[in-house]
Amino acid sequence: MDKNFIPTSGKRLLAILFITTTFISLNTVSAKKKPDWVKQRPNNPDYYIGRAVALKQGSEITYRSEARNKALKQLSSEIKVNISSNSILSQFENNYQVKEQFESKTYESVEATLEGYEVFTWEGKKEYWVMMRLSKEKYALHKKMKLDNAKKISATYYYEGQESINKGSIYQGLLFYIQAIKAIKPHVGEDLTYRDINGNINLGSDIFSAIQDAFKKVKLQPEHNSYQIQFSKELKMPLTLEAFYYDETGDQVLLPNIPLRFYFSQGEGELTKATTTNNEGKAVCDIHRLISKRKNQQITATFNTEKFYEEEADDTKVLLQAFFHEELLPSATFNIEVQKSSAYIEINETVFGDQPSSQTFGNMMRAELAQSYFNITQNKNEADFVVKINTNFVAGDEKKGQGYSLFIVFVEFHMSITDNKTHMEIFADGFSDFKGMLPGSYEHALKDARQKAKQKIINDILPKMEQVNL
Repeated sequence: MDKNFIPTSGKRLLAILFITTTFISLNTVSAKKKPDWVKQRPNNPDYYIGRAVALKQGSEITYRSEARNKALKQLSSEIKVNISSNSILSQFENNYQVKEQFESKTYESVEATLEGYEVFTWEGKKEYWVMMRLSKEKYALHKKMKLDNAKKISATYYYEGQESINKGSIYQGLLFYIQAIKAIKPHVGEDLTYRDINGNINLGSDIFSAIQDAFKKVKLQPEHNSYQIQFSKELKMPLTLEAFYYDETGDQVLLPNIPLRFYFSQGEGELTKATTTNNEGKAVCDIHRLISKRKNQQITATFNTEKFYEEEADDTKVLLQAFFHEELLPSATFNIEVQKSSAYIEINETVFGDQPSSQTFGNMMRAELAQSYFNITQNKNEADFVVKINTNFVAGDEKKGQGYSLFIVFVEFHMSITDNKTHMEIFADGFSDFKGMLPGSYEHALKDARQKAKQKIINDILPKMEQVNL
């Protein structure tokens, strides 16, 4: 027998079931009359309410999501956000970055953190409606529970930080304070007063004060305050400092593992930017080279808070930076007096086959070297170095145009530097077939050639001298 064969009596039964099911389904749809909350927005003082409609266009997921999101946004907009006077936002109200990052987020976070709301839906042939309802009492209770929990966690870290710092573990204590700040980050606009057996504390202002007190304990002491070095030379004696604090008895206690940042607070150069104190509380910074031509320069060493921020999100970083303000950080300064080597300069300059007495271009280079690298001396025997500058300006072609002539002057340049003690040449460079040109006369073209040659030397030759121990 065919396995798909159905007896006549069975067919009748299936037909009856189909008709009955169809009737029930149609009856259910027709029974779903438009509810009152669709006809008119409810007004219940015990609830926050959000209601929205979306046209049934596109996919089902699209229009349902649209209506739901609109209702949620309307629901969250009913919840008024008040910035407490005991909040972090009030504490840092003059800090533009904190206000910009968090003031708007206190409003946005309401929508993102809403929980426990009821959802009602109704759909007609062309419309899809959603209503969300949230008990004001439940919302207030849930919000208080989250805030209380955050304050409890923050306070625990705060007390652990205090305990660590009292034991002399400054860095560990600061790490605890960071965790305390991060715990209350979602509640920057709320009252952060916390009460326990120790009394009342404000987790915003008290953590800030605790960080200040911790940094006040840290002392950074340079081994030497002043150094004299020659421009573009490596520093023979590294910059060394010691980190310590004074305990309750007045004894000096060394601080290991303190992260430090070194930078030029006056002048410019290349140095070891970041380091950490060793087990003896010492840190070393090496100057690799000087860039600035200033005689008096300064290097500052300060607590390196970037270690705290490097893996944090931008808004967390902004908040932590407000607590760890630059003005609070312990620091030390090294004064650098730049001493240039002395040089005797020999100039051999030829212009159009003659050797002028003025040596205009040679004097231009003398001034540049005096400003950048050397103290110029007129006594060759006392000089550290002898610099020879040979320049030859050659008149080129005169190119005639309609009503004007373009004059060309070629430049040949060579410079060498010799150590006056060893008489060894330590640097040599130059160029040829370099040209200047201007209409009018060869004198005009000569001026152009001088300026262009000077700039080429500044750009291409003098930087190479940075590699030489002058």
